[in-house]
Amino acid sequence: MPESTPGLYIMTSLATFLLYGYALRLQWPKQVPTSSGPPNSATTQTERTTRWVVLVALLGHAFTCHQILFADEGVRLSLLYVANIVALIITLVVLVAAFRLPVARLFLLVIPISLVVLLLSILIEPGVTAAHALTGPLLAHILISLAAYSALMLAACQSVLLAILDKRLKTPGKQTSQWMPPLETMEQLLVAMLWIGLTLLTASIISGFLFLDDMFAQNVSHHIVITSLSWLVYAFFLTGRYAFGWRGLTAVRWTLVAFALLVVGYLGSKFVLEYILQR
Repeated sequence: MPESTPGLYIMTSLATFLLYGYALRLQWPKQVPTSSGPPNSATTQTERTTRWVVLVALLGHAFTCHQILFADEGVRLSLLYVANIVALIITLVVLVAAFRLPVARLFLLVIPISLVVLLLSILIEPGVTAAHALTGPLLAHILISLAAYSALMLAACQSVLLAILDKRLKTPGKQTSQWMPPLETMEQLLVAMLWIGLTLLTASIISGFLFLDDMFAQNVSHHIVITSLSWLVYAFFLTGRYAFGWRGLTAVRWTLVAFALLVVGYLGSKFVLEYILQR
């Protein structure tokens, strides 16, 4: 929590929390539709309202992230603070997509993430981490890394929803419901986000070797190894998709395995260093 304006920070955080909650309530399915079909006018109006509510919430979330990240002595990269940035980015990506594609129901997956990290950043003191005076290239490396994690987290969220849709389609007597995005749209978004995420992850790994001095001496060697293994899994799946047509549950499994490695490689190591080793 920022030391200079804690009152303003808490008020903005609570207002953002309430706006996210209202957007979640708007998108929460009131009933299970009996058949699929084009969205009606009420659904279209609800999605339009949800988009603008989320937009305002994102402005508040961006302000809180700025307050907690930047201090006089530098940038504070605590686990909770970084998680807020990731949540902000994935919610923003879904919002941008929702203005062009019928994916507003993805807010049901990403908004709870923003709610949780926002609430934790208010209630819990950050782990032990020093503020860093970052140079331009190093800051660029960090931003690229966060963008990569955000894109791949969104892909993981999409894969979960894709698994739900696939199971529903394969269950006798059940149809796809209107409150979930079309299966084809979800698959297209999943592959697109995987390519974007893999490209950013590649840039993150390369920039790390270019801009970080002696990476293997900064308590991040395990992070480099696990992140590289995650990169290989993503690349393996995308190669298999175009070579052998892998899709459906196969895509879900590989996406979740690769993302789990990414979580262990970064968030797991950050948790151990900050909260257990207190470095």
